Amino acid sequence: MVWVDYHNIMFKIAIFLILFTTPLHALGMYNCVELERVSLAAEGSMRPMYQGRKLNFTWNKKGFLGGGVFYHNDYDITMIGDDGFSAYAKNPDRNDLFRFQENILMHTAIVNYRADPSVQSQVFRCKVELVIK
Repeated sequence: MVWVDYHNIMFKIAIFLILFTTPLHALGMYNCVELERVSLAAEGSMRPMYQGRKLNFTWNKKGFLGGGVFYHNDYDITMIGDDGFSAYAKNPDRNDLFRFQENILMHTAIVNYRADPSVQSQVFRCKVELVIK
């Protein structure tokens, strides 16, 4: 008599289908350090006195999680090669554009919090801690 573990077989089939029917994305955890930051407005420009702030974020199937530059729930994400992306999101208060490539994250936002809009830009060098493909 041959005993077949149907639950184990079904589990393996489900994993196979998930892995080979979903698109590949460089999902994971990123630890970044700010290289440059500037804010421009009609009143003038500003650079912080102390640069080098840290940014940690996670990219998962729901989007980006992390404080400091990721303010939206939904992003329009386009892959750049195997490990890079560009992302865009907007709401009435701000438009955000991201580009991540070769461990550099560039972020630019047009922010409408005050009477006159401002443009804020940051560049980060990132270390990828965990990648799930």
